[in-house]
Amino acid sequence: MEEILQHIQEVLNVPEVLINQCTFLPEYIRMSLIASIKFIPWLYFLYYAIELVERFFLKHINIFIRLIQKLGPLFGVAISTIPECGYQVIASTFYSRKMISRGTLLAFFIACSDDALPLLFMDLSKTFAIIPIIIIKIILGIAVAYSVDIIDMMILRKRRIMEDINAINTDLNEPACCHHRIQTIEHPPYWWMHPLTHTFNMFMFTFLSLAVIECAINGFGSAENLASFLMIDTPYQLVVTAIIGLASNCAISVFLAMAYIKGIISFPALLAGLITTTGLGLLTLTKRLDDKKDLSLITFILLTTAILAGLFVYYNIYIFDMIKNYIFG
Repeated sequence: MEEILQHIQEVLNVPEVLINQCTFLPEYIRMSLIASIKFIPWLYFLYYAIELVERFFLKHINIFIRLIQKLGPLFGVAISTIPECGYQVIASTFYSRKMISRGTLLAFFIACSDDALPLLFMDLSKTFAIIPIIIIKIILGIAVAYSVDIIDMMILRKRRIMEDINAINTDLNEPACCHHRIQTIEHPPYWWMHPLTHTFNMFMFTFLSLAVIECAINGFGSAENLASFLMIDTPYQLVVTAIIGLASNCAISVFLAMAYIKGIISFPALLAGLITTTGLGLLTLTKRLDDKKDLSLITFILLTTAILAGLFVYYNIYIFDMIKNYIFG
């Protein structure tokens, strides 16, 4: 067994050896390439597993819809912890057709971290952040969702309900991440093709993010200097990352994760940015929702939640430091 593991390690080290021979490339480019390539096998296995889960729910769409009907925000925050933005696209489509409540949609959005959390495993010293991020986002998603639904019921005297569980079948052609169509996930080739495409895209996003960050670090002389320039020790940084997170693009969550790994943004800033991150969910909602005032309200709630949560953690960061020190010594 040890011999097999040794051979696997030797194979995994081949790209690093080859890239280090390319002395014409700047060191930070080589470092970024090596770090990104080493993570490819683990990303593919992760996305393949996620593909199987997504395929199950979309092949049995009635189960997915009934879970939303019965559990609403609880199911939304549970399924959104999976690092995949397809569920936010579906939730946006449901909401645009008045099939789920505003609160349930926000539960899907707030709990979503897109592809950021798996990438934190690139630096094992940063993986502790995954647990509090998931817990905080789940609690926030449930609290905000039910609060919004209660207020909606008080004001509107009614709540949104699903009218026809079969009507959504015509909407499964909505593009999700990597520009694949949600409906095509039922076809066998996509079981391995989409995870491969997704892995390649994440590799490119990760490499480019690392390259840009490393280049900036070189320009400022050190990560500490860059972090200071980006106001890492102030609450202003988390406001900026919360606004950046609203951009509907998978690369945003990757960039935030890499910035946190490199130590140029703080944990509260990462949390705030990931709360507003919805993958392609917000973009889908923008395209499909006719009521722009409703869209503005949802965006405002999302942004306000992110900033308030980030500020709370920022001013109570010692609690998380104590927990981290207790666990890791």
